[in-house]
Amino acid sequence: MGFKTDTSFLRFLTMGAKGVRQTVAQLESMGFKPIELERYCGSNKIWATKVKRLRLPDLLCVKTGLRIEVRAKSDLAIKMSDAPNNPDRVWDAGLQDDDLAAFIACFDDGNGPVTADKATFVRIGDMRESVAMSKLGPPKSASEGAERDREWPTTVPKRAGEIIEITDTKIVARMFATGTQDERRQSYQLHGKTPYVSVGDKFEASTCFISGAPQCLADLTDYLRCSYDPFAALSSVHDVDRYSAVKAFPFREDDPAKVRTALETLIADEQEARVQLEASGSATYFGSQLGQDTIAGFIWNEDTAHELRMEAVLILIELVKGTFTRDLLCEIASHENFMGSELRQAAVWGLGKAGVQSYADILPFIADAEENVALHAIAAFDENTPDQVIDQLVTRLLSDDPKLAPAASEALRIIGSDKAIQSLARSYDKNPNARSWIIATLGRMLPEKVRTNLVGHEALQLLEPMFLCADGAHWLSSEQITTDISFLLKQNI
Repeated sequence: MGFKTDTSFLRFLTMGAKGVRQTVAQLESMGFKPIELERYCGSNKIWATKVKRLRLPDLLCVKTGLRIEVRAKSDLAIKMSDAPNNPDRVWDAGLQDDDLAAFIACFDDGNGPVTADKATFVRIGDMRESVAMSKLGPPKSASEGAERDREWPTTVPKRAGEIIEITDTKIVARMFATGTQDERRQSYQLHGKTPYVSVGDKFEASTCFISGAPQCLADLTDYLRCSYDPFAALSSVHDVDRYSAVKAFPFREDDPAKVRTALETLIADEQEARVQLEASGSATYFGSQLGQDTIAGFIWNEDTAHELRMEAVLILIELVKGTFTRDLLCEIASHENFMGSELRQAAVWGLGKAGVQSYADILPFIADAEENVALHAIAAFDENTPDQVIDQLVTRLLSDDPKLAPAASEALRIIGSDKAIQSLARSYDKNPNARSWIIATLGRMLPEKVRTNLVGHEALQLLEPMFLCADGAHWLSSEQITTDISFLLKQNI
């Protein structure tokens, strides 16, 4: 498991994931059909296994072939990570001139990152042409070859306003009045930057570039006229092109038999393991026995690198449909060969809300001897958990097992559905001698939802004092404040 309660790292991941998702929504509204090319770029799930993937853009439009790298920034900037002495990690590694970089502002409203409505897109070729104007920041760590931020000069207004004049040397804007600031004129010196605005254009605060080093911003309407042919890309000499093609097929409407044949041909000949593995996943999606055998081979072959076995499990989670995926995930989660491996955690996670949603298969793992497996099992439930599984969790709640009962209680709290509350209420009425865990579980659910479901029920009187400390009930009960107090109390030496 990759979490050591590093809240700052989680916040960074969450910001990036939300930036990707908002960019996807923006592209979809324009007529593109984007998918995540870089696995987990739209997720903040942390795994300890670091999979060395191909250097990929974050997004691929399976309709046009457009590829996009997304950067969410708390301070909006045209900024990319760069390791100048490492060819695999330079800022534009794996990117083509017509690929785009999307930059989107992301703010913290106190409850986590919130993105701006729109990203700004810049063509990679234009960034390459203006790279001489960019500057490298300090290394991000003390290790040799550490990445650094490379930033292109830009102008990002900190207040909303309107452009009223543009000259060869400056942009002049009328800054709108705010609750604490009067309206005023503001001049922005260009210093060789290119204006991206015209007189009369209005802009929002901290969310857009009005000038920058690249010669222009990208016009996405030009890309909508493009047509993507993944079949042709399968024969490309570039690994990223072949990888992109095999990843695209499940999201397109090509002839399934033609796709299956093309993927099986590639699997048989492909020398790059990461492309072959991804192709086996897509082939499995299209019902290929060779695809199933290949992806299973990656998992069960002990000579396969651990990171590729992990990647194979993550691919299975994405496949979702079919008994093959469910059965293989169950086998991985239970097999003695994987005891102590993060593959078990990933398999259990994939059986739940993040994957096949086979909630009954998670039940045996909620009190697993491996704590990290148990935690992933508990967290894999959600409000879609069916009635019969909820009833089985309640049965486990009422057991005398000191590990199973609290695990079931936490799973039921996470589910938090009307069905879960009603199942607990029925058990309360039937089991007078086993009410403590029921009250303890109901008392940690959303108060309003519990009150709505338990109108007139005698348990409500016992629950009301617990609701006083529910999340959001008062200023000290939010998750952030609870974390802050815990952190403060550790400062005790």
